[in-house]
Amino acid sequence: MIVVRGLHLSLGDFRIGNLNLTVKEAAFNVLLGPTGAGKTLILESIAGLRRVHKGQIFFGEEEVQHLPPEKRGVSYVPQDLALFPHLTVEKNLVFGLRTPGQNFLKDDPYLGRLVETLKIEHLLQRYPQGLSGGEKQRVALGRALAPSPRLLLLDEPLAALDPALRNETQQLLISLHRSLRFTALHVTHDLDEAYLLGEKINVLIHGRLEQSGSREEVFLHPRTWDVARFLGLRNLFPGRVLKGDGGEGSVNIGLWGRKVVIPSSQTARSVSPGEEVILYLRPEEVMILRPGKPIKESLRGNILGGSVERILDRGTHRWVLFRPSGLDVHLEINLPNYVFRNLGLQEGQGIQVAMRRESFWVIPIK
Repeated sequence: MIVVRGLHLSLGDFRIGNLNLTVKEAAFNVLLGPTGAGKTLILESIAGLRRVHKGQIFFGEEEVQHLPPEKRGVSYVPQDLALFPHLTVEKNLVFGLRTPGQNFLKDDPYLGRLVETLKIEHLLQRYPQGLSGGEKQRVALGRALAPSPRLLLLDEPLAALDPALRNETQQLLISLHRSLRFTALHVTHDLDEAYLLGEKINVLIHGRLEQSGSREEVFLHPRTWDVARFLGLRNLFPGRVLKGDGGEGSVNIGLWGRKVVIPSSQTARSVSPGEEVILYLRPEEVMILRPGKPIKESLRGNILGGSVERILDRGTHRWVLFRPSGLDVHLEINLPNYVFRNLGLQEGQGIQVAMRRESFWVIPIK
């Protein structure tokens, strides 16, 4: 396990202070954040390319922040890949092994398997300038993984790729990791990329680590308002914690002039009466009620009537914009195509929607 403890870094006027980060061993870890959050600065400090002002970096039990880059057992893949143009693919691959003249395909089963997995055996005698973008990506990954590094650092290596090639390389990374089980820390600002690749996701905003967890924990249960805004989540509504007993294990929230009772397990942390919060309601969790159908008792407290303002075909689903009667708010609803067809919705149609108590997630503003 790689542990960063109390790290202090600076670049010009930008500062990172008291950063604590754990990189899960044999997992594909992602460092996710907007441009300018300090992601590359952290990667460079772990690799030994940036001086640490204060703090510690541990690789297992070994403290490494004082070691030069070549002593840390780290491989680093920058965005421009940095292949050596005067060396063949084969020589690029073995450059860090310091074994010139060795026939690695015959003498090292690991490297032979790596070349086979990357599908680059036919490229070994070619030079980087004659390779396609996807081939260069494969060679760069092969060179980084050839020495069996303790940690693979990936600094947005997919950012400049077109969508088709980016998807292909993402699938390659997944396949490589399943096969070799290396420890990786991958930097990106791309939400879809982070969700697809990340077994553990760390969200960095303005030099602060706002949240760490599984993809489900981060994307479905953001712990701060900054994380929710960065993720571009929809259906975020301001509310206030009310006094009174909502029942055991529940909290009362004032929302849209009414009281909503929400399980305490659906809050990012414990909240107090009077505290301002944000309620997040996932678009796929809003249910459209069918006229004449019985309504479950558990839904009766959270029913809104209103009208459909807009419908968009998003290919995999229908996006519906709903406006509750008498309220100056909108709810976004994602409906599977088969549900949309069964409902026969039209713009301007009056409908009722319902939300389960468990569908809300409460995010404290402060």
